[in-house]
Amino acid sequence: MKRFLPGVVFLLAAGILASCTNQTNADPTKEITELKKQIEQLSSENDALKNTVEEQKKTLEETTNNDNSVIPAKDIEKYPQSLYKQTKLDIDQDGEDEIIELYVNAGKGENGVFAWDDGQTWLLVVKDGEKTYPLFDEYVQLGSIDFSTTTFDEKPGIVMLKMQHSDKSIYKFVYDQNAKGFVKETLYKKENINDHYNPPASYAFFKDAYELMEQAFTEKAVKALEASENDLQDIQDRAAIFDPILFNLWNAQRLFETTRELNPQLSVSLGSTIEWLNQMFKNTPTEGQMNQLRNINDVFKENDSDDLIIEEENQIHPDIQEKLQRMDLILNGEK
Repeated sequence: MKRFLPGVVFLLAAGILASCTNQTNADPTKEITELKKQIEQLSSENDALKNTVEEQKKTLEETTNNDNSVIPAKDIEKYPQSLYKQTKLDIDQDGEDEIIELYVNAGKGENGVFAWDDGQTWLLVVKDGEKTYPLFDEYVQLGSIDFSTTTFDEKPGIVMLKMQHSDKSIYKFVYDQNAKGFVKETLYKKENINDHYNPPASYAFFKDAYELMEQAFTEKAVKALEASENDLQDIQDRAAIFDPILFNLWNAQRLFETTRELNPQLSVSLGSTIEWLNQMFKNTPTEGQMNQLRNINDVFKENDSDDLIIEEENQIHPDIQEKLQRMDLILNGEK
């Protein structure tokens, strides 16, 4: 069957009408009937073309979203400026931990806060002895990269979060023993592509988000709690004190939002908490605000449950839920 572009259909129809007009001796009724048949055929072929284009587009999207190509080991000639995050995991199940590192081409200040530009180059690698596997190595405009580790079908894996402009994508990387490399798969991209793997990915991001929040209110809050009144008067001094806390909470909020998208049962928001700290940064904190910070610090210094999530029930552990509720009560002045 011949294929016509939509615009061609109208040109051909116009040509047929013109031809019909020029044939003055022809039977008008017969010509109109024939013309209708040709237009119906062209319309049918036009619809078929549209369906073919849609099918090809869908196939292309599925191919892009499920990139099962193997990422082999490769020498890295140049690393970005700063190490952003590092963890260890026996991801190839050989009995020895591999090192997973995320680098970013941005400077890092003495207070641990990065000097971000409009875009940065990010590099995510797995180091296994002398072998290095570059899972991601790209420039990201107005966005960021993060990763965590989890288990997929009882097999260790990496989940990577890519945020760019208003888009968000989540990828899964697992080691393939036969191919001797990592296989990449898209878990989430505007729509849930593979819902089966969303819960374990959400557990990994929840754990990382909670650890960032806990660190913010314990280790990084110490400087604020030990600061004198004079230390809190100047906005530059306050920035040095509160920026590290806010940096952790912004990252935690981003991961909590991703967790909620993957798994609505694990819903946590730090919006009001971040706004409260922003007020302490913008203006000299009041005695009441400092007492709130001190009380939240006490909450997070308490020992946590061994498990943050009850996976069998797909819910936040009651002990963790209680801590989050106590933090909200403190911020609302209801302690």
